[in-house]
Amino acid sequence: MDIYEKYIKILPEFYETKVDEQNFNEIVFGILSKIFEIDEAYIFFLNSDTLTLKYSYCSKLKSSEISLKVFNDISAGVNCLFTDLYIEKCTFAKLLIILKQIPTTQEKFIFYSAASVVGNLLKNAELTGILKMQVEALQDGIDEVNKTYFTVKEQNEKILASEKIKNEFFANVSHELRTPLNSIIGFSDMLSQEFVGKLNSQQAEYVKDIKIAGVNLLGMINEILDMSKIEAHSVKLFKSSFLLKQNIVEVLNILQPLYIQKEISVKTLIPEDFIVNADYQKLQQVFFNLISNAIKFTPKGGRIVISSSINGHYSTISVKDNGCGIAKKNQKKIFKKFVQIEPCRSASTGLGLTIVRAIISLHSGNVSVISDGYSGSEFLISLPLS
Repeated sequence: MDIYEKYIKILPEFYETKVDEQNFNEIVFGILSKIFEIDEAYIFFLNSDTLTLKYSYCSKLKSSEISLKVFNDISAGVNCLFTDLYIEKCTFAKLLIILKQIPTTQEKFIFYSAASVVGNLLKNAELTGILKMQVEALQDGIDEVNKTYFTVKEQNEKILASEKIKNEFFANVSHELRTPLNSIIGFSDMLSQEFVGKLNSQQAEYVKDIKIAGVNLLGMINEILDMSKIEAHSVKLFKSSFLLKQNIVEVLNILQPLYIQKEISVKTLIPEDFIVNADYQKLQQVFFNLISNAIKFTPKGGRIVISSSINGHYSTISVKDNGCGIAKKNQKKIFKKFVQIEPCRSASTGLGLTIVRAIISLHSGNVSVISDGYSGSEFLISLPLS
């Protein structure tokens, strides 16, 4: 059977079984082994300077932590196929498979398509684990309420109201997760790459719209996942010292198509040797949210300036735009969950700035905003020097 036909036949198996942290290896690598003749396979989570092994197939590695250099040495083998896995266009993991023979051009092409499906399944598997943890925490809270019910009767209404909010939150998230996003994104990607036949220009545009809508909705779910991790106190920092400009340039490379499309000028006034001590990946998430917001609310032909300075025992990073601005009465509200302020309302979860504040707080830092309400905004991040 031709490998393309095999891939199209086997691809639906990814969506026929619910994938979670416990069965991820068995299901995902099991399906991949039906497509490729795999000798070994790995998924590493990306930290600032190391890779953490979490999922594997026929693993021959002796350690769950390896450096990027070791990974590069392994992936340089002629029998290897590897790629980055993305969330919101940011790399969060790496997929590596070692075949029993040198891969063909067709196998390479199929691998990159399958990897995008694996990345979506991996994100959902991680989300499932977080939700289970929060449900268990919620159940413990309910048990404690039952034990103390008769002695704290005056608190009963507040407890019930709190539990109702939590239950509604979980119900909404569960509803979104039941949406077959992986199928939409996976099959639209396969259609756009014309695995099953040529598309005319109108069909290609429709498929592109379907994929963009699916990715946008998945992005909203990803924000809910991040917020869930923060509220479950499961976020761990992996701090290191690194060049701030490199961190921000990587974010700007991802966002470049958006600000070029709007003809926005972006300047980075950051010294080449400016060093911060923080979690590299999580600080990128902060800048991704702040800069993408600046692009979103800055008019065509506008400008964004990113700068840095040292103030006492803190590093200060500024993201300044000349967009619609934020009224002073709303400058505290914007950091609350699900809040969007007129006239700068947009299609999002309203969690971006809440996540920014939470991540900076974990670093013992502070985030604030300066705006006169009509001629742009400046977000200031303060991080301890050590």
